[in-house]
Amino acid sequence: MKIRFALILTVIFTPFLSHPQGFVWTDNCIMAYNESIKLNFAHARQLMQEEKKKHPTNLLIPYVESQKDFIGTFISESKVDLEMLKKNNAQRIDQVYAYEAKSPYTKLCVAEYYMQIAIGRLKFEEYIGAVYEIRKAFKLLEENQKLYPEFKPNLSSLGFIHAIVGAAPKNYQWMMNLIGLHGTIHTGIGELRQLLHATTKQPELAYLHDQTVVLLTFLEMNLEKDKSSDAIRRRFNNISDIDQKPMVQFAKVAFHFANGENDSILSLLAKRNQPPKADKLNYLDYLDGIAHLNNLDYKAETYFKRYVTQYKGKSFVKSAYQRMAWIRLLQGDHEGYLLNIKQASDEKTGSTFSDEDKQAEKEFKSNELPNLFLLKSRLLFDGGYYQRSLTEIAGKPVTSFPTLRDKLEFTYRLARIFDKTNKPDKAILYYDQTIKNDKNHSYYFAANSALMMGLLYEQKGNLVKAEEYFRLCLSLRNHEYQNSLDQKAKAGLNRLGK
Repeated sequence: MKIRFALILTVIFTPFLSHPQGFVWTDNCIMAYNESIKLNFAHARQLMQEEKKKHPTNLLIPYVESQKDFIGTFISESKVDLEMLKKNNAQRIDQVYAYEAKSPYTKLCVAEYYMQIAIGRLKFEEYIGAVYEIRKAFKLLEENQKLYPEFKPNLSSLGFIHAIVGAAPKNYQWMMNLIGLHGTIHTGIGELRQLLHATTKQPELAYLHDQTVVLLTFLEMNLEKDKSSDAIRRRFNNISDIDQKPMVQFAKVAFHFANGENDSILSLLAKRNQPPKADKLNYLDYLDGIAHLNNLDYKAETYFKRYVTQYKGKSFVKSAYQRMAWIRLLQGDHEGYLLNIKQASDEKTGSTFSDEDKQAEKEFKSNELPNLFLLKSRLLFDGGYYQRSLTEIAGKPVTSFPTLRDKLEFTYRLARIFDKTNKPDKAILYYDQTIKNDKNHSYYFAANSALMMGLLYEQKGNLVKAEEYFRLCLSLRNHEYQNSLDQKAKAGLNRLGK
């Protein structure tokens, strides 16, 4: 299960420490900020109206309002909302610069406003504008860090950018160098861990804790492999009221997916308890559908239908239709499969911004039905039901799968199962076979097999072989999940000091 990286960016914008001149964390500001994080925008708006009457010059008012506007824009994927965010943040930047006293909040506020606009632009594929905004934000954060090295809130966005730049695929590195962005995974994650530690030691930073946990979870899972698994689990255990915190739920679900803990996902999502007037994080319905389908529970269709009918944005809509098509196919309803997979290809349905959506559209264009044995095995594998996954394909010769794609997926799936069940030698055998047979095709099987081989050799301590396979992964081009696999291979090379 590839959880799309873009959605984790909603957690990087953190509030600032109280300051007697211009930036003051009043009770209303703290409550409004927390309500925005919980997606309870109506209540946050009400609290900010009260704050404006009491303290009209408090420069944290526009910051908290920008949080609400940004999160709402990111979730809604509305172009109208993005244009309003651009306009409002431009005014907020002018307002901060009009405050002349020296303060670490001045540059930090402006940097955060630029980052919000940049991430909004990325959602709508406005790449040139986004790069320009990120560069401005990064320069301000670096300057602020030099001026105020003990100012911990600066580490949130700065650490995030350092880590992401360090993990950027090689075909993006020239752009990073050109615009003056630099950083490493080690530096970025280290800065965020400093911030997290500070939130546990300094009571005035306590409200930064949950957001930092969420951000670290995604970075560590994607960039450090399994090194931080135990630490991530402990952090989640220390967070209260997760059922009322959609973004924390999202991060914890992603963690369970990465660890093959499907039953834990089903239990967690069954306890969702958002306030009735709060906006909804529809993505959790999509994840709920995936978790049910990974257990071959066809009730999953209910969650996917809810997602495509209630969500007004475009991300993962094609993917949801693809999964509804699979459900129909698994139930013997070929007509239902064709109707749903055709929806996944419709230009008016969703977008192809995510790898999952691209893959859904590609399945329709291939005009090939998924093999039922392999499909069941894949779904069960994604849920962490490894023995059940093996049972679906065990004993079947590769010649029983008619298409080249099915033959490749068969050896790849066996490799993945043996990998997850601690049989590395068998896993390497089947990964190697998959790579040899898939090097010249646009499937992802060879690239991910190379990545997994790199990880296995890294765990064995054979760093020469690990580097060889990470580089092989990066050398394979024009395949499914290109960006996410490149990012993980680059992270592997970073860990090796290469």
